[in-house]
Amino acid sequence: MKNKIKANVWLYFSLVVFSLILVSALGVALILLIATYFDIIPKDKGSVYLIIFIALFLALISSGISSLVGRKFLQPIVALRKSMRLVAQGDFSVQIEEEKAAEEVQELYSDFNLMVRELGGIETLRNDFISNVSHEFKTPISVIQGYIQLLQSESIPDEERRSYYKRIYEGNQQLITLTDNILQLTKLETQTMGYEKEKFRLDEQIRESLLFLQPKWEEKELTLDIQIEKITYSGNKELLYQVWLNIFENAIKYNNLKGNITVKATNFANQVVIVISDTGVGIKEEHHQKIFEKFFQEDNSRKTSGNGLGFPLVQRILELHHGTIQVASSRGRGASFTITLPHESSS
Repeated sequence: MKNKIKANVWLYFSLVVFSLILVSALGVALILLIATYFDIIPKDKGSVYLIIFIALFLALISSGISSLVGRKFLQPIVALRKSMRLVAQGDFSVQIEEEKAAEEVQELYSDFNLMVRELGGIETLRNDFISNVSHEFKTPISVIQGYIQLLQSESIPDEERRSYYKRIYEGNQQLITLTDNILQLTKLETQTMGYEKEKFRLDEQIRESLLFLQPKWEEKELTLDIQIEKITYSGNKELLYQVWLNIFENAIKYNNLKGNITVKATNFANQVVIVISDTGVGIKEEHHQKIFEKFFQEDNSRKTSGNGLGFPLVQRILELHHGTIQVASSRGRGASFTITLPHESSS
């Protein structure tokens, strides 16, 4: 790429020099021809006047062409310098128009715009993380600190002490989960570079996620109704695994004892449709869209059991795959989530 740009620049420079010489020569010839034909210049002093006139004419033409060429070449550099100065001041919304520039300058502008977008994404990641940490980390940190203070007493019975250690461990796990979710969600929200895709068996992945959560749904004595077709899908395997884990964990967590979870997956020609239903507490209709907002939790009394980042994470992953998720639920009657994932040819 560097050799190509260098070669083209030298080509432009050669064309400019050639144009200047050609214009100058043509101008001299034209002036001499006109002066001779119409006898404009006196014959006795004709040579002197001719030289002065030609010199002034060539100076004027050269100045005009040099000015135009200089502006044409320097304008992109000036625009880039101004934009870089704004970025240095912390403005990551700067974008330079690429269409009006030359081919090499368009490539330079494109790289600059991409760099600014990535820097803006990193800045958003940093700001969101700091904001969310200060807001959401207070509760588990306070819990851990409280139990540590209680453990300072030597008169605590061993059984109660073990209970305190368990609560501290749970608070620590909540902090780890919260940190991972915030980082992953914010990274996905600011991602502009795309993601790696591979072909894999989506039906097997759904079964694997249910198998991973087996201790949890067995503890609540839940019944599973699985109706999954054979599905080969092209997408990011790791990200989609997070989708099923989050939805199934929610279906288990808020399900009733000895309730049901139904999973239906159908493979159509242009898309895959997965419906996951439970018989749990359900979601109020006015909260169907709010559950996809970061840190929203319908019931604050269950705040320690989640951090309100699961469904926003699910929605963002599906958006990256050009997919959708819809909710059908009412309070006390369970919830049903319909996920659509278009095949690669359709998306």
